[in-house]
Amino acid sequence: MDARCPSDRPLWWRSIDTFIRPKHVLIVDSASPVKPDDAALTSTKFQRLELLINPGHAQNGRTHYCGYMAGVILGLEFALHNDIDIFLYVEQDALVFGHAIVERTKNALRRKDLVFGAGSFLGIQQSYFAANKKGIRHFLSALHAIRYTDKQVAPEHKFMFAAASFVPSPLVGLAVYTKYRMLTRMGLTLFALACAASKNYEVLPFGYGRKRPINFTDDVFYFQHGTADEISAYKRITGF
Repeated sequence: MDARCPSDRPLWWRSIDTFIRPKHVLIVDSASPVKPDDAALTSTKFQRLELLINPGHAQNGRTHYCGYMAGVILGLEFALHNDIDIFLYVEQDALVFGHAIVERTKNALRRKDLVFGAGSFLGIQQSYFAANKKGIRHFLSALHAIRYTDKQVAPEHKFMFAAASFVPSPLVGLAVYTKYRMLTRMGLTLFALACAASKNYEVLPFGYGRKRPINFTDDVFYFQHGTADEISAYKRITGF
Protein backbone atom coordinates (compact mmCIF):
# COMPACT_ATOMS: atom_id res chain seq x y z
CA MET A 1 0.00 0.00 0.00
CA ASP A 2 1.21 3.49 -0.82
CA ALA A 3 -1.05 6.51 -0.28
CA ARG A 4 0.87 8.33 -2.99
CA CYS A 5 -0.99 5.96 -5.31
CA PRO A 6 -4.51 7.38 -6.01
CA SER A 7 -6.22 4.05 -5.33
CA ASP A 8 -4.58 3.72 -1.87
CA ARG A 9 -4.98 7.28 -0.64
CA PRO A 10 -8.65 7.04 0.46
CA LEU A 11 -7.76 4.16 2.80
CA TRP A 12 -4.86 6.12 4.30
CA TRP A 13 -7.07 9.15 4.91
CA ARG A 14 -9.83 7.04 6.46
CA SER A 15 -7.26 5.45 8.74
CA ILE A 16 -6.05 8.90 9.85
CA ASP A 17 -9.53 10.38 10.27
CA THR A 18 -10.88 7.41 12.22
CA PHE A 19 -8.06 6.57 14.62
CA ILE A 20 -5.79 9.64 14.79
CA ARG A 21 -8.41 12.38 14.44
CA PRO A 22 -5.77 15.12 14.16
CA LYS A 23 -6.45 18.81 14.56
CA HIS A 24 -4.37 19.57 11.50
CA VAL A 25 -2.43 17.64 8.85
CA LEU A 26 0.54 18.96 6.87
CA ILE A 27 1.27 17.12 3.64
CA VAL A 28 4.70 17.74 2.11
CA ASP A 29 4.64 17.21 -1.65
CA SER A 30 7.98 16.53 -3.36
CA ALA A 31 6.99 18.16 -6.64
CA SER A 32 4.74 15.28 -7.68
CA PRO A 33 3.35 15.67 -11.22
CA VAL A 34 -0.16 14.53 -10.24
CA LYS A 35 -1.78 16.06 -7.16
CA PRO A 36 -4.34 13.92 -5.30
CA ASP A 37 -7.71 15.46 -4.50
CA ASP A 38 -7.35 15.26 -0.73
CA ALA A 39 -10.22 17.69 -0.15
CA ALA A 40 -12.58 15.05 -1.52
CA LEU A 41 -11.22 12.38 0.81
CA THR A 42 -11.22 13.99 4.25
CA SER A 43 -12.98 16.54 6.42
CA THR A 44 -9.82 17.05 8.50
CA LYS A 45 -8.18 20.45 8.20
CA PHE A 46 -5.03 20.08 6.13
CA GLN A 47 -2.67 21.97 3.89
CA ARG A 48 -0.14 20.95 1.31
CA LEU A 49 3.40 22.30 1.16
CA GLU A 50 4.95 21.77 -2.26
CA LEU A 51 8.69 21.59 -2.84
CA LEU A 52 10.12 23.19 -5.97
CA ILE A 53 12.11 20.04 -6.77
CA ASN A 54 11.86 16.34 -6.07
CA PRO A 55 14.87 15.49 -3.87
CA GLY A 56 14.51 11.83 -4.77
CA HIS A 57 15.33 8.70 -2.81
CA ALA A 58 18.17 8.57 -0.30
CA GLN A 59 20.12 6.10 -2.43
CA ASN A 60 20.26 8.32 -5.50
CA GLY A 61 19.48 11.81 -4.23
CA ARG A 62 21.57 14.79 -5.30
CA THR A 63 20.59 17.04 -2.39
CA HIS A 64 21.64 16.83 1.25
CA TYR A 65 18.25 15.49 2.32
CA CYS A 66 16.11 13.06 0.34
CA GLY A 67 12.38 13.60 -0.16
CA TYR A 68 11.44 11.59 2.92
CA MET A 69 13.78 13.56 5.20
CA ALA A 70 12.64 16.86 3.69
CA GLY A 71 9.07 15.96 4.59
CA VAL A 72 9.96 14.99 8.15
CA ILE A 73 12.08 18.08 8.80
CA LEU A 74 9.54 20.49 7.31
CA GLY A 75 6.80 18.84 9.34
CA LEU A 76 8.80 19.19 12.55
CA GLU A 77 9.57 22.84 11.79
CA PHE A 78 5.92 23.51 10.99
CA ALA A 79 4.85 22.02 14.31
CA LEU A 80 7.49 23.93 16.26
CA HIS A 81 6.72 27.32 14.74
CA ASN A 82 2.98 26.83 15.22
CA ASP A 83 3.50 26.03 18.92
CA ILE A 84 1.94 22.58 18.54
CA ASP A 85 2.20 20.44 21.68
CA ILE A 86 2.59 17.08 19.94
CA PHE A 87 3.90 16.26 16.49
CA LEU A 88 2.81 12.91 15.06
CA TYR A 89 4.23 11.60 11.81
CA VAL A 90 2.39 8.97 9.79
CA GLU A 91 4.06 7.78 6.60
CA GLN A 92 1.83 7.78 3.54
CA ASP A 93 2.33 4.02 3.16
CA ALA A 94 1.40 3.27 6.79
CA LEU A 95 -1.99 2.41 8.27
CA VAL A 96 -2.98 2.79 11.92
CA PHE A 97 -5.57 0.96 13.99
CA GLY A 98 -7.17 1.46 17.40
CA HIS A 99 -8.94 4.39 19.02
CA ALA A 100 -6.40 4.35 21.86
CA ILE A 101 -3.36 4.75 19.60
CA VAL A 102 -2.93 8.48 20.22
CA GLU A 103 -3.39 8.18 23.98
CA ARG A 104 -0.83 5.38 24.21
CA THR A 105 1.58 7.46 22.17
CA LYS A 106 1.03 10.41 24.51
CA ASN A 107 1.71 8.17 27.52
CA ALA A 108 5.05 7.16 25.98
CA LEU A 109 5.86 10.85 25.41
CA ARG A 110 5.40 11.50 29.12
CA ARG A 111 8.46 9.32 29.73
CA LYS A 112 10.65 10.66 26.90
CA ASP A 113 10.48 13.55 24.46
CA LEU A 114 10.70 11.35 21.34
CA VAL A 115 8.83 8.12 20.57
CA PHE A 116 9.77 5.71 17.77
CA GLY A 117 8.80 2.23 16.69
CA ALA A 118 11.04 -0.68 17.61
CA GLY A 119 13.23 -1.74 14.70
CA SER A 120 15.14 -4.90 14.01
CA PHE A 121 18.14 -5.52 16.26
CA LEU A 122 19.00 -2.08 17.71
CA GLY A 123 17.46 0.19 15.10
CA ILE A 124 14.30 2.28 15.23
CA GLN A 125 11.39 2.61 12.84
CA GLN A 126 10.04 5.95 11.69
CA SER A 127 6.88 5.35 9.64
CA TYR A 128 4.96 6.37 12.79
CA PHE A 129 6.67 8.49 15.45
CA ALA A 130 5.94 11.37 17.78
CA ALA A 131 7.70 14.25 19.54
CA ASN A 132 6.85 17.01 21.97
CA LYS A 133 8.28 20.54 21.73
CA LYS A 134 11.48 19.69 23.58
CA GLY A 135 11.92 16.55 21.49
CA ILE A 136 11.40 18.47 18.25
CA ARG A 137 14.11 20.99 19.13
CA HIS A 138 16.56 18.29 20.20
CA PHE A 139 15.88 16.11 17.19
CA LEU A 140 16.14 18.91 14.61
CA SER A 141 19.36 20.19 16.13
CA ALA A 142 20.90 16.72 16.11
CA LEU A 143 19.78 15.96 12.55
CA HIS A 144 21.23 19.20 11.19
CA ALA A 145 24.48 18.56 13.05
CA ILE A 146 25.08 15.48 10.89
CA ARG A 147 27.06 16.85 7.97
CA TYR A 148 26.74 13.71 5.85
CA THR A 149 24.08 13.47 3.14
CA ASP A 150 21.29 10.92 3.16
CA LYS A 151 23.17 9.09 0.43
CA GLN A 152 26.19 8.74 2.73
CA VAL A 153 24.20 7.91 5.87
CA ALA A 154 20.74 6.38 5.47
CA PRO A 155 17.82 8.25 7.12
CA GLU A 156 17.17 5.22 9.34
CA HIS A 157 20.67 5.53 10.80
CA LYS A 158 20.42 9.31 11.08
CA PHE A 159 17.26 8.89 13.13
CA MET A 160 19.02 6.52 15.48
CA PHE A 161 22.03 8.83 15.82
CA ALA A 162 19.95 11.99 16.29
CA ALA A 163 17.68 10.36 18.86
CA ALA A 164 20.68 9.52 21.05
CA SER A 165 21.35 11.86 23.94
CA PHE A 166 24.87 12.82 22.90
CA VAL A 167 26.10 15.11 20.10
CA PRO A 168 26.29 12.78 17.10
CA SER A 169 28.56 14.36 14.47
CA PRO A 170 32.03 12.99 15.36
CA LEU A 171 30.70 9.54 16.11
CA VAL A 172 28.61 9.50 12.95
CA GLY A 173 31.79 10.26 11.03
CA LEU A 174 33.47 7.29 12.66
CA ALA A 175 30.51 5.06 11.79
CA VAL A 176 30.53 6.26 8.19
CA TYR A 177 34.25 5.60 7.88
CA THR A 178 33.89 2.16 9.40
CA LYS A 179 30.92 1.10 7.32
CA TYR A 180 31.78 2.56 3.95
CA ARG A 181 35.58 2.65 3.95
CA MET A 182 36.47 -0.52 5.81
CA LEU A 183 33.45 -2.42 4.45
CA THR A 184 32.39 -3.92 7.75
CA ARG A 185 29.29 -3.49 9.90
CA MET A 186 31.14 -4.01 13.17
CA GLY A 187 31.72 -0.32 13.77
CA LEU A 188 28.11 0.56 12.99
CA THR A 189 26.88 -2.20 15.29
CA LEU A 190 29.06 -0.91 18.14
CA PHE A 191 27.79 2.60 17.50
CA ALA A 192 24.19 1.33 17.54
CA LEU A 193 24.89 -0.20 20.95
CA ALA A 194 26.14 3.17 22.17
CA CYS A 195 23.00 4.87 20.83
CA ALA A 196 20.75 2.34 22.52
CA ALA A 197 22.57 2.71 25.83
CA SER A 198 22.26 6.51 25.85
CA LYS A 199 18.99 6.89 23.98
CA ASN A 200 16.83 9.93 24.51
CA TYR A 201 13.71 8.29 23.11
CA GLU A 202 10.96 5.88 24.09
CA VAL A 203 9.87 2.86 22.08
CA LEU A 204 6.22 2.62 21.06
CA PRO A 205 4.25 0.22 23.29
CA PHE A 206 2.69 -1.43 20.22
CA GLY A 207 3.76 -2.81 16.79
CA TYR A 208 4.47 -3.26 13.96
CA GLY A 209 5.79 -0.96 11.23
CA ARG A 210 7.75 -3.25 8.90
CA LYS A 211 7.90 -6.07 11.43
CA ARG A 212 5.98 -9.22 10.69
CA PRO A 213 3.79 -11.08 11.39
CA ILE A 214 0.96 -8.65 12.23
CA ASN A 215 -1.50 -9.74 14.90
CA PHE A 216 -4.76 -8.26 13.64
CA THR A 217 -6.46 -9.03 16.96
CA ASP A 218 -4.36 -6.38 18.75
CA ASP A 219 -6.42 -3.43 19.93
CA VAL A 220 -3.75 -0.96 18.75
CA PHE A 221 -1.15 -1.29 15.99
CA TYR A 222 0.26 0.25 12.83
CA PHE A 223 1.94 -1.27 9.81
CA GLN A 224 3.83 -0.18 6.72
CA HIS A 225 4.25 -1.69 3.23
CA GLY A 226 1.10 -3.77 3.57
CA THR A 227 0.62 -6.71 1.23
CA ALA A 228 -2.68 -7.38 -0.55
CA ASP A 229 -3.58 -9.97 2.10
CA GLU A 230 -2.70 -7.60 4.94
CA ILE A 231 -4.74 -4.78 3.43
CA SER A 232 -7.69 -7.17 3.06
CA ALA A 233 -7.37 -8.21 6.72
CA TYR A 234 -7.22 -4.55 7.77
CA LYS A 235 -10.37 -3.75 5.81
CA ARG A 236 -12.19 -6.68 7.42
CA ILE A 237 -11.51 -5.57 10.99
CA THR A 238 -12.18 -1.88 10.31
CA GLY A 239 -15.14 -2.28 7.99
CA PHE A 240 -13.56 0.25 5.63
